[in-house]
Amino acid sequence: MSAWCRISTARSGGSMNVVVIRGVVLNTPVERVLGSGEYATSFDVVTESDEGRLTVPVNWVTTVKTLLQEGEDVMVSGSVRRRFYRAGGSVQSRTEVLAKQVLNVRRKVAVKKSLSEIQKELTHNW
Repeated sequence: MSAWCRISTARSGGSMNVVVIRGVVLNTPVERVLGSGEYATSFDVVTESDEGRLTVPVNWVTTVKTLLQEGEDVMVSGSVRRRFYRAGGSVQSRTEVLAKQVLNVRRKVAVKKSLSEIQKELTHNW
Protein backbone atom coordinates (compact mmCIF):
# COMPACT_ATOMS: atom_id res chain seq x y z
CA MET A 1 0.00 0.00 0.00
CA SER A 2 1.19 3.51 -0.63
CA ALA A 3 0.51 6.63 1.39
CA TRP A 4 -1.84 9.30 0.23
CA CYS A 5 -0.28 11.78 -2.08
CA ARG A 6 -1.64 15.29 -2.31
CA ILE A 7 -0.53 17.45 -5.19
CA SER A 8 -1.52 21.00 -4.53
CA THR A 9 0.19 23.67 -6.56
CA ALA A 10 -0.32 27.39 -6.39
CA ARG A 11 -0.19 29.25 -9.69
CA SER A 12 -0.67 32.80 -10.73
CA GLY A 13 -4.43 33.27 -10.88
CA GLY A 14 -5.43 29.89 -9.45
CA SER A 15 -4.59 26.69 -7.67
CA MET A 16 -4.92 22.96 -8.03
CA ASN A 17 -6.28 20.45 -5.52
CA VAL A 18 -5.69 16.86 -6.64
CA VAL A 19 -5.49 13.77 -4.41
CA VAL A 20 -4.67 10.17 -5.27
CA ILE A 21 -4.78 7.53 -2.53
CA ARG A 22 -4.19 3.80 -2.71
CA GLY A 23 -5.15 1.77 0.29
CA VAL A 24 -7.66 -0.55 1.91
CA VAL A 25 -11.23 0.34 2.90
CA LEU A 26 -10.96 0.21 6.68
CA ASN A 27 -14.59 0.08 7.73
CA THR A 28 -17.98 -0.79 6.31
CA PRO A 29 -18.96 2.13 4.07
CA VAL A 30 -21.94 4.17 5.32
CA GLU A 31 -24.31 5.12 2.53
CA ARG A 32 -27.20 7.55 2.67
CA VAL A 33 -29.58 8.88 0.03
CA LEU A 34 -29.53 12.65 -0.49
CA GLY A 35 -32.58 14.76 -1.31
CA SER A 36 -31.36 14.88 -4.92
CA GLY A 37 -31.57 11.10 -5.15
CA GLU A 38 -27.78 10.77 -5.21
CA TYR A 39 -25.92 8.45 -2.85
CA ALA A 40 -23.34 9.81 -0.37
CA THR A 41 -20.95 7.11 0.79
CA SER A 42 -18.50 7.73 3.65
CA PHE A 43 -15.60 5.42 4.49
CA ASP A 44 -12.00 5.42 5.67
CA VAL A 45 -9.01 4.28 3.62
CA VAL A 46 -5.93 3.10 5.48
CA THR A 47 -2.47 3.39 3.92
CA GLU A 48 1.02 2.42 5.01
CA SER A 49 4.05 4.65 4.50
CA ASP A 50 7.43 5.47 6.03
CA GLU A 51 5.44 7.68 8.43
CA GLY A 52 3.41 4.67 9.58
CA ARG A 53 -0.23 3.84 9.19
CA LEU A 54 -2.44 6.69 7.98
CA THR A 55 -6.24 6.74 7.97
CA VAL A 56 -7.92 9.01 5.44
CA PRO A 57 -11.65 9.82 5.62
CA VAL A 58 -13.37 9.76 2.21
CA ASN A 59 -16.78 11.02 1.07
CA TRP A 60 -18.04 9.88 -2.34
CA VAL A 61 -21.24 11.15 -3.98
CA THR A 62 -22.59 9.08 -6.89
CA THR A 63 -25.81 8.68 -8.85
CA VAL A 64 -25.84 4.90 -8.29
CA LYS A 65 -25.59 2.69 -5.22
CA THR A 66 -21.97 1.62 -4.62
CA LEU A 67 -20.77 -1.93 -4.06
CA LEU A 68 -17.74 -0.88 -2.01
CA GLN A 69 -16.83 -3.27 0.82
CA GLU A 70 -14.63 -3.27 3.90
CA GLY A 71 -11.18 -4.73 3.11
CA GLU A 72 -11.28 -3.78 -0.57
CA ASP A 73 -7.99 -2.51 -2.06
CA VAL A 74 -8.87 0.76 -3.81
CA MET A 75 -7.50 3.79 -5.59
CA VAL A 76 -9.33 7.01 -4.74
CA SER A 77 -8.92 10.20 -6.75
CA GLY A 78 -10.49 13.53 -5.96
CA SER A 79 -9.77 16.63 -3.89
CA VAL A 80 -9.16 17.61 -0.27
CA ARG A 81 -11.79 19.65 1.52
CA ARG A 82 -12.40 20.89 5.00
CA ARG A 83 -16.00 20.59 6.11
CA PHE A 84 -17.49 22.54 9.03
CA TYR A 85 -20.48 21.39 11.05
CA ARG A 86 -22.13 21.91 14.44
CA ALA A 87 -21.75 19.25 17.12
CA GLY A 88 -22.40 19.54 20.83
CA GLY A 89 -23.09 23.26 20.60
CA SER A 90 -19.78 24.12 18.95
CA VAL A 91 -18.41 24.27 15.42
CA GLN A 92 -16.26 21.30 14.45
CA SER A 93 -14.28 20.66 11.30
CA ARG A 94 -13.14 17.61 9.41
CA THR A 95 -10.60 17.38 6.62
CA GLU A 96 -11.56 14.69 4.14
CA VAL A 97 -11.15 13.57 0.57
CA LEU A 98 -14.08 14.30 -1.69
CA ALA A 99 -13.78 11.38 -4.12
CA LYS A 100 -14.35 11.90 -7.80
CA GLN A 101 -13.58 8.25 -8.56
CA VAL A 102 -13.07 5.08 -6.54
CA LEU A 103 -11.66 2.02 -8.30
CA ASN A 104 -10.78 -1.47 -7.13
CA VAL A 105 -7.04 -1.82 -7.89
CA ARG A 106 -7.67 -5.20 -9.53
CA ARG A 107 -9.15 -3.18 -12.39
CA LYS A 108 -5.64 -2.44 -13.66
CA VAL A 109 -6.66 -1.00 -17.04
CA ALA A 110 -9.16 1.39 -15.45
CA VAL A 111 -6.62 2.44 -12.78
CA LYS A 112 -3.91 3.11 -15.40
CA LYS A 113 -6.37 5.09 -17.54
CA SER A 114 -7.48 7.15 -14.53
CA LEU A 115 -3.90 7.89 -13.47
CA SER A 116 -3.02 8.85 -17.05
CA GLU A 117 -5.96 11.30 -17.17
CA ILE A 118 -4.92 12.80 -13.83
CA GLN A 119 -1.34 13.20 -15.08
CA LYS A 120 -2.59 14.94 -18.24
CA GLU A 121 -4.74 17.29 -16.13
CA LEU A 122 -1.78 18.10 -13.88
CA THR A 123 0.54 18.70 -16.83
CA HIS A 124 -2.02 20.79 -18.71
CA ASN A 125 -2.86 22.96 -15.71
CA TRP A 126 0.70 23.35 -14.46
